[in-house]
Amino acid sequence: MLKLALIAVYIVLVFFSTHSFSVENTITFDLATINKTINEESIFLLLPIPNQRVALNSSFFLTANNHPIKANYQVLNTWPTMKSEPFIRLLSIDLSRLQDFAEALGPKELTPKTLTLTWLDSDKALAVQQINVNQSNLSQLVYPSTPWLVQSILLHPDKAIDTSWYTEPQKKYAHYLTNQALLSKKGYPARQASQWLFDRPQAIYQLFLMSGENQWLTKANKLAEFYINNIDESGLFVLKKNFDPKYLMPKGLLYRYLLTGDVEAKKTLKRIFERSLDWDESYSLGRGFWTERNQAAALNVAVSYWELTHDEAALVRINNIIDASVAMTFNPDNNWPLRGCPQHGYKSHEGWGDDTPACSPWMMALLGDALWRFYQLTGDVRAASLIDAFGDFILNYGIYYGDARVKNIVIAKYIVSIENPEQEELNQWTDPQHACDVAALLGKSAYIKQITKQDNFMVKTLFRALLEQCSGAYTKFKKAQKSTREKNYWVLRPPRRFGWMYSTTSDLPWLKSLLLNTD
Repeated sequence: MLKLALIAVYIVLVFFSTHSFSVENTITFDLATINKTINEESIFLLLPIPNQRVALNSSFFLTANNHPIKANYQVLNTWPTMKSEPFIRLLSIDLSRLQDFAEALGPKELTPKTLTLTWLDSDKALAVQQINVNQSNLSQLVYPSTPWLVQSILLHPDKAIDTSWYTEPQKKYAHYLTNQALLSKKGYPARQASQWLFDRPQAIYQLFLMSGENQWLTKANKLAEFYINNIDESGLFVLKKNFDPKYLMPKGLLYRYLLTGDVEAKKTLKRIFERSLDWDESYSLGRGFWTERNQAAALNVAVSYWELTHDEAALVRINNIIDASVAMTFNPDNNWPLRGCPQHGYKSHEGWGDDTPACSPWMMALLGDALWRFYQLTGDVRAASLIDAFGDFILNYGIYYGDARVKNIVIAKYIVSIENPEQEELNQWTDPQHACDVAALLGKSAYIKQITKQDNFMVKTLFRALLEQCSGAYTKFKKAQKSTREKNYWVLRPPRRFGWMYSTTSDLPWLKSLLLNTD
């Protein structure tokens, strides 16, 4: 019966291959990456898919050297959408019987190097199903190319660009940040809460995605597991012991689910979303503490949870946070003039000083990145308008120049006290540590201006200046390659600095290529 079934599938494949299959509807992935010797009856191949590529109304065929491979197909996740046709985001390919799979591949000496997946339009939409724990544990990530995977997870454009100036220094720091023995030796034990700020798992997952090196996927999974194991049932990060929105780090959980199918990551994301509702997104002068960083954390959680689950409550939360941020930026409290940032009292931000308006460029970069993700997913005009305005604010209010000791570089202020600059504490030695994240915000702002046909020359010029500082680590890397005593890691203090340098900045290489014409 199995032989007859395979013959029938093969006939179908031959027929359609001469009529309907196209390059756009066919991908291949490396068979060598699939572990076929695991002591289980099934293999589950987990395939992330870029948006707008494979409709939910599709049928699939798997082949090796034109020989059909019997498989079952399960849609685990679709792309979030407001009204348009749903597209598949995460597909599980169930090779239910390993013996049949091995027989279909043929003799060992003739084993093909790749599997080919083809899809056709279908009259019937596939059902979206929940992955179970056993299936999750047996899932193996497959993908046809690094650009395909980067599109699927990071939403970068489908364009091959040089990322070495960004990823090579990141690897040096990452070898340190993923070595707990080294961290402990430098005084940073694993259970020190502050070193987990700025979503280190997210940054390491992004390094895997952009480099294609599997060691970083392994290390990111280990970090994500640590974070998951330290979120209690109420959504609290237990190392902190009290609610602090800064420790809500959803992107690592989102990426873990999309790359591994881990059901615990999805459950944990739900818990921290529910806990994030404790943060009040609205601001008035009398409310007390408020920062862009906490607003960003709440928005980031809501966007990640909505992106994964399409939960209506999460979308309501997103809209509430964006609307509150729009009000602070374009209709600020206390009759403050428009400046292009979510204005709030300096005392509300710092806990001391007066109630004159303030904004923090590097914290706006965090908020801007959460807005950017929602904009990429939906094209939301409010999110785009805020990112656009943030770039103007940094250009007009948020920079100063260092002296000759730092080569007179332009520097983003840590915090801007708009009407009382005497409260600002400028430090030309430490403030440049935020060159990369603020550059990323400026690049996103310049991009919005460019696609909306606005003049982006000045914002783009400032983007270039901060980007040069950010890429200085690559100059260091190139020089270090010449040394025979160079270690495989660079120390970074404090460790959380790695997160703010890399979590919100993965778009920098393609923004550099597009905006500065560096190809």
